[in-house]
Parts: sequence; structure tokens; C-alpha cells
Amino acid sequence: MTSTPPAAATLPDPQSQTAADVVSRCQGMLDTVFRDEIAALKANGCALVDFPDHGNVGDSAIWSGQVAWLDRHGIGRRLAGDLNIDLAQIRALPAEVPVLLHGGGNFGDLWPRHQLFRERILTEFPDRRVIQLPQSIHYDDAAMIARTREAIARHPRFLLLVRDHPSLDLARQNFACDVRLCPDMAFAMGAQPRPVRPDADVLMLLRTDSERQGYAEAVDVPEGWVQADWLQDDPDVWTRAAGDARRRAILSFNPARMGGAARHRDYLNQLSDRRVDRGLRLLSRARYVITDRLHVHILCTLMNIPHCVLDNRYGKIARLSQAFGTRWAGVSQAATLPEAVATARARLARREPQTA
Repeated sequence: MTSTPPAAATLPDPQSQTAADVVSRCQGMLDTVFRDEIAALKANGCALVDFPDHGNVGDSAIWSGQVAWLDRHGIGRRLAGDLNIDLAQIRALPAEVPVLLHGGGNFGDLWPRHQLFRERILTEFPDRRVIQLPQSIHYDDAAMIARTREAIARHPRFLLLVRDHPSLDLARQNFACDVRLCPDMAFAMGAQPRPVRPDADVLMLLRTDSERQGYAEAVDVPEGWVQADWLQDDPDVWTRAAGDARRRAILSFNPARMGGAARHRDYLNQLSDRRVDRGLRLLSRARYVITDRLHVHILCTLMNIPHCVLDNRYGKIARLSQAFGTRWAGVSQAATLPEAVATARARLARREPQTA
């Protein structure tokens, strides 16, 4: 099956659509892309791996979206784990149980631990269905593509989902597998209420990691604007998630939920949900947001928060938007940080009512 969203020329005019329109359309596309996989997934369940055990809220939003989509379709997670999962646990599963690899933006050579894990899964399980959930692909070193090409060529049952046209083109030109265009799984979380009322005019949530574009311009930031990134975990997040998972298992009075595998799945979900909640609360503080993070754009859309997007160093946000029309009437795009600041100033000067 090949899934192709509307061509760029037929995507809705951003000014004519709402945040809710974007969320609804992307959720519909997710179901369309997975249409011929759902029956087998419901019958056999899945192993969901490469859990993002770090503070980046965006990766947790993807995980929570993946879990929400699986739950909505009645698909059981028989196993869940991070990069350190014992592969013997996967081997112990019936052969019909597919492996689902966490989506995101780590396909390529920017984040080698995740890429090496992905290629190891393909090498270790050539007879098991492996589905790579939606990724952006980027290689700084074209020679590294050959290693991935060889790993995919040895696996006859690999489905690769990508979330932008450049990734689609690169994959189809280089990899011998089924490749489909698919929205980011964070959209499966659906519309979200603001958990707190805004107490700041503008939040500038900008990357501080290796994907930062490197804005060199000096910019005058008004007093009261908040500047942040969202990579730092709460120090007690692991302890609280483990305690919640233990209490939920006990209070369920369900022996199936008290086993080690079930409690570990719930523990990972609790970690992810806590990180997403931290991100939602941070974004909700602002009446307007400036960002170069893709999942700030997505979570602001889920909460109907107006915002201005810059981009990471290889255009991740623009690529997603061009593929799926994720801009709406409350979203502006800027090429430079001073332009984004000017856009925020103009938006606030209009004093339009904001969603509380």
C-alpha cells in the first residue's frame, strides 16, 4: 500500500483552517495509512520499542500518541522497552507479533544510538514484521546511507513510515522496502485543554541541542517574555512514575496488570505522560509561542495556542507542514529570530482574545 496525502497545491489555505481542522485531518490520515495493518495488529498485538527515556517532551508526545492510537484501535502492547531492552524478550514472543519502532526524527546519522538499535532490530529479526513509525530522515554523511541500505535489504518485511517528502524521496531512492508517507503520531493524542491559564505574553521555546540552526542575530526581548527549552526532566519523574505504576496495578485488582511486563509498560507510559504534561503546562503559560521545535508546533496546535515557527537546521517543521498542511490561522512562519519577535509583537498589539 502507498499512502499519499493531498499534493501541496490542494492543501488547505492556512488562513482558512482552524487548529481543530488540522488535528482531525492528520488523525484521519493516520488511520488511512495503517488501514491494512490494523487487523493483524489487533489479532497479534505488538512490541513497541525504542522508548525515549530522556527529558525531550517532543519524543514523549510521540510515544503518548502512539499508545493513544494503539489503544483506540484495541491493539495490545505485549512488550515495551527502550534501547536497553533484552532482545530475548522479543524472541520469546510468537512469530506473528510485529515490532513497532518509535517514531521521531532520529533516522539517519544525527542520533547514532537510535539508528544502530534500529538496524540491530532489522538484523536480529529478519522473519518478523517490523514497522518503523513515522520518522524524519536526515544524513550528514551520505556514505552512512549504505549501512542502512544493507540492513533494510536483508529484511523482507520492513515497513518504513516517513513524515515528509524529502524523507520519502530519500527512502524510495535508497531502500528496498515499503515506504509510506504518514503524519507524526503525536497528532493521535487529539485536542488537549490548556492545563494552566497563561501568565506570560510570549514563550520563546528554542532548541539548545545539535539540531539548533544557530540564530546569530541579536534580538531585543521585551521584559516578561519567557525563554526556555524543554529538555530538563523533573528530578523525581522516575520515582513518581514507578510509584504510580505500582499503585495502578494494585488498585486494578487485575492479576494480568500485576505482572512485570504489564507494570513496566505502565511505568513507561507514566514517564511519557508526565513529560508531556510538563510540556503542556510550559506552553500553556504563554499567550503566544515562538519555537523551532516540531512538537511545540504540534502541541500548540493540539491546544489551539497561536505561535510562530522558525525551524531546525534541516527544516523539519516546514517539511511536515508542506506534506500535511499543519499550518492554520494562528500559525506564522519566520526566517529569522528578529522576524519571529516582530511577528509576536504585532500579534500581541492586536490584543485578540486568547484561549484560556
